[in-house]
Amino acid sequence: MHKRRKSYVLLLLSTFAVSTVPWMAGTTASVASAASNTATAATAATEISTLSKLSSIKLGTTLSVKLSDIGIFSQSGGNILTYTLTYSNSASSSVNMANYFSKVVTSGGSLIKGVAVSADASKKKIAAKENTSVTYYANVGTSTSVKGLKINLYGWNFSAANFEQRIGTFTVPAHYSLSALLGESKKVELGNIPVISKAESLQIYKYNGKVYAKVGISLTNLGTKVLTDPGYNLYLRSSGGSVFTLALDGSSSEYKLQPQEKKTLYYMAEIPSYMNLTSMTLQITKMDEALKLPLPVVSYTLPAAKTADFTVAAGYTRKVLVNSNIVDMQLLKSSVYAENDNGIWTYQFRVKNTGSKAVTLPVYELSVKSAEGYAFPITTTAFNSLTLKPLEEKLITLSASLPLTLAQDKLQLQLIAPASADNADKVILPVAYFKIPYILEGNTHVLSENGITNNYGTFGVTLQSLQRLPWGNEDLVLARLSIRNSTSKTITLPKLSGILKADQSDLTSSTQTFIDNDMTTLAPGASTQITLLAHVPYTLDYRQTKIILQETDGQDISQFLTLSTTDGAITSLAPLAAGEAYHIASTGKKASVKERMSTVYKGNAYKLIYTEVEMNSEESRQADLSRLYAQFRTADGQYFEATANQSALATSPAGKTLITFWTKVPSTVNTTGLQLYVGQGVAGGKLATAGTAAAGYVNVAAVPLNPADVTAQSNLLHIAMFPYSLSVSSTTGSMTAGSSNISVAVNYLLSQDISYQMGSYEHKLVLRFTDPFGQQFDKTLAVGTDLTVGSQGTYTTTFSSNLYQTLGGGTYSITLFDEFQGERIQLGSQSYSLEVTVKATATASATPTATAAPTATASATPTPTLSPSPTPGADGS
Repeated sequence: MHKRRKSYVLLLLSTFAVSTVPWMAGTTASVASAASNTATAATAATEISTLSKLSSIKLGTTLSVKLSDIGIFSQSGGNILTYTLTYSNSASSSVNMANYFSKVVTSGGSLIKGVAVSADASKKKIAAKENTSVTYYANVGTSTSVKGLKINLYGWNFSAANFEQRIGTFTVPAHYSLSALLGESKKVELGNIPVISKAESLQIYKYNGKVYAKVGISLTNLGTKVLTDPGYNLYLRSSGGSVFTLALDGSSSEYKLQPQEKKTLYYMAEIPSYMNLTSMTLQITKMDEALKLPLPVVSYTLPAAKTADFTVAAGYTRKVLVNSNIVDMQLLKSSVYAENDNGIWTYQFRVKNTGSKAVTLPVYELSVKSAEGYAFPITTTAFNSLTLKPLEEKLITLSASLPLTLAQDKLQLQLIAPASADNADKVILPVAYFKIPYILEGNTHVLSENGITNNYGTFGVTLQSLQRLPWGNEDLVLARLSIRNSTSKTITLPKLSGILKADQSDLTSSTQTFIDNDMTTLAPGASTQITLLAHVPYTLDYRQTKIILQETDGQDISQFLTLSTTDGAITSLAPLAAGEAYHIASTGKKASVKERMSTVYKGNAYKLIYTEVEMNSEESRQADLSRLYAQFRTADGQYFEATANQSALATSPAGKTLITFWTKVPSTVNTTGLQLYVGQGVAGGKLATAGTAAAGYVNVAAVPLNPADVTAQSNLLHIAMFPYSLSVSSTTGSMTAGSSNISVAVNYLLSQDISYQMGSYEHKLVLRFTDPFGQQFDKTLAVGTDLTVGSQGTYTTTFSSNLYQTLGGGTYSITLFDEFQGERIQLGSQSYSLEVTVKATATASATPTATAAPTATASATPTPTLSPSPTPGADGS
């Protein structure tokens, strides 16, 4: 009796802390009535998602328990209910939990004993002064709601039926929501790391005839360790009970949160098109591997579904989530021009990382979609390994070609996320459809500045000149650009290559890009000049010139700028003033060039135009001056390519270099009003060097020429063959009577102007000997070799003819010619008396007296046996 009374007191004390104690006959009805009234009031109450206001149940004088969480996960084998009981031990010693257990009361009245999940199965005792939470599960069949659900707490009582004594009951409020309320955060544990979580968004995507739901959930890592994907499963649940497995979206591929970091992750699932999108929820479960059961972790009420619109209006920015970073994307510019029945489009696409961490963009698939339904892929490597630092912006140039039969003003640039090589089931959705504004390519005019912006900065670009000049049997198109740094920062230009197009003729194969002075670093406001030059047939007629500068890095090509102009190319240059020098301003090669002399060698079949120019170095150090290339232009617009002869050696400071140009022209060509189109030779986009054939020329000037006829001197005292000067002081012609030979000795003084550096000397001095019979004999002499520079010299030679055997005296003449490339100009001529010596007769008694032999007369002129024909030339040649 005494023992029963003690039990009654213990249980009676518990009654005051619990809603019901069924085994007490007197209190059951009153508590049940109170519960019924509470349930009725709860139906009208606002939903709650917390059990914090439920009272605890006292299991003993120092032990109490509280229902802290509850959840349900629907599955085909019976829905799994989990509930968490938190035990509080206020005693100074541990308490054995084996004395207590709980049961779930189903809606049908059945009692199902809760079993601890595997992670908590080892919890048998509650340490002194500690709280311990244990999660239990039960298969509740088809039940999907916990509103009004009861969980009974029991202790062992060997005096009670079945030895079980119900201590108390937890009743889940009728207005309790299994899911976190709209906009509400939940504190949960993911992989044993505490996390604040919240359902952020629900978006519906319709693509390729399918419907996809995209759920956003934000996580804040409250722990001290990095949170990585714990391997939990996420499900989308409709209001009708349908469940869809969610997969991590590509934009959230990096499931990694540092301590205190907040990140929004996105998950996707395909859903039926007829799905009711109201009152949808997100549920997270984890697998109990030992039990092989999915256990609910947390559930959220999702915001109202919003249908995503991929379309981005022209000029607007789409914010795209990439690895939890926001990246701005914008179709910045577009332009189109017609070519071969196609619209040739160029787009400038902007991407900017607005996040706080570096982000590597996916290799997006791009295409242009027409209103007629055709998609044209765009090939680009711009997104390959493209990593943007925080706040970094890149401009990407794209191009496409579409048939003109399609509507060019209703196009979209489509950006599609790449397929996953690791996950073939991954949902691939468009990122955005950018409307393409229809803008015809602008027409650039010479000397007008255009503003451009690219990855390197903002520039003012001016087409300074557009020329079409002769080049051998072709023409050379030269487009000279000035690029000015319009920003307040110093900019280093990339290595640029150029392309020229003449209408639809692509001149890429012959295009060279020449940068004046190799100036590629531009201070604010500074400019550099770039010339693009390419060969075209001289017969080609075209209206539009397209100029493209691009950066090439291996196989990656990105456009720096593009210009088009219908301004006609200049085909003739304004000549310099007479005597004015042509100036070269290239760094390290500064010089002035002016005509020294010009003349024309007049042959029978053709003429040879010959010009000497002197190039005066303006450098303060020894310098390899520019290699010059030139064409002769006649007054009626004919062009003849010149052959140049220039020293390969460096020129000293203030030194002078002599350069010769020559060409052969038909004898009918009028050489009055000649001009020399001369410029710096280039090869491979660089100034040509000695031994390298030029493939074009830049900085071309028209130098007016003043060809002068060479007047033959009446003597040989002042013979000029620049840089040589020859003075023949005397000659002696002598022979022995009856001989067949005449010996000639020429006494001369040869000097040289050594102030010029020059190439090989290609002129020859021809000495013509005319004997008393009028026979002519030519001797070709190498100036500086056969005739030596320095003090008085003598050149001797012998001429032979059978006619001389009868010669007793007379005069002979020496005529000098300048011979160049087979053509001659007479320089001077002078006659001299022939000395004839008669052999003495051998006698012992008397000295022989010389008797003059008969002189040659015109009436008795023998036919010469040696009479070489001189090469036809001008002025007696």
